Amino acid sequence: MRKLKLHPTLFPLIVWLIITGQFSNYALLFISLCLHEFGHLLIAYILKVKIKTCIIMPYGGEIQFATRWLITKKQQLLIALGGPIATLIIYICAFFLPKTLSEPLQSIQIILLLINLLPIWPLDGGRILEIIWSEKKSLQATKTSFLLVSITFCITCFVISLWYFPQSIYFMLILVLLFFQNIQAFRYRKYEQAFENVVLNRLTS
Repeated sequence: MRKLKLHPTLFPLIVWLIITGQFSNYALLFISLCLHEFGHLLIAYILKVKIKTCIIMPYGGEIQFATRWLITKKQQLLIALGGPIATLIIYICAFFLPKTLSEPLQSIQIILLLINLLPIWPLDGGRILEIIWSEKKSLQATKTSFLLVSITFCITCFVISLWYFPQSIYFMLILVLLFFQNIQAFRYRKYEQAFENVVLNRLTS
């Protein structure tokens, strides 16, 4: 792997948590995020899949593969499951820690699992759904229909979270970030597919 990066949105979040006196909880969250991503990276390493970059986001991380078009659907599915499995292992291990540490740590793991398993791209749940969805449709049709579903879920979750404002402010910020990522992915989906087709043609010719 060439680079491990921190997404710029992490820094204002850290400042906000320091101001509100929640930095200790975020320290646990950040460690949990790193271990979650380590689960993905470990599976990728076992499967001998090359990783280009890993970007730590407020909700988890985004892994970019060096040769994404050469990875089988089974490998993609196993790598996507690596993060949630790591989070589940942390949750179980927390039972053996002092109560003052285990309770907040387990709460963080539950939140991470609930968020990451949402059917929204590029969350783990979204990636898993996209892989399953791609078995039934062409690549371009999969990308188009799946992103529309992802955007719909994103908007729905945002509307629901308004009822829990201001407690849901962190979740709402994540949804806003995910929404714009989905919009960008939807706009460039045809160009992305065209690029992958060119690469595959060169590799097979």
